[in-house]
Amino acid sequence: MAYNITPLSGIYLAGTTTTNPNSAGTAIPTFGPLGTQVFGSDGKRYVFAKAGAAITASTATCSVNASTFVATGSAGSYTSPAVTLASGDYAWFAATSV
Repeated sequence: MAYNITPLSGIYLAGTTTTNPNSAGTAIPTFGPLGTQVFGSDGKRYVFAKAGAAITASTATCSVNASTFVATGSAGSYTSPAVTLASGDYAWFAATSV
């Protein structure tokens, strides 16, 4: 399991990010903003994104939209974390950094 080597705290690269409801009942991630990028101990670059649909654990063909930071489980160069994501989950998606 990779861990964050960028000097930021509160980052868990291996699963989903927890959320808290706001006054309107909308789930707000406890980390943000979307699109934040960090480097992991495994040499990969990770981007914080929101799953746009259900994504199977460790899917190696995810795409992340560069303007909305919504991830989909097909036609891309990112890998999803090792947990199955439901639509709307927030997580870190890995890509080769070189």
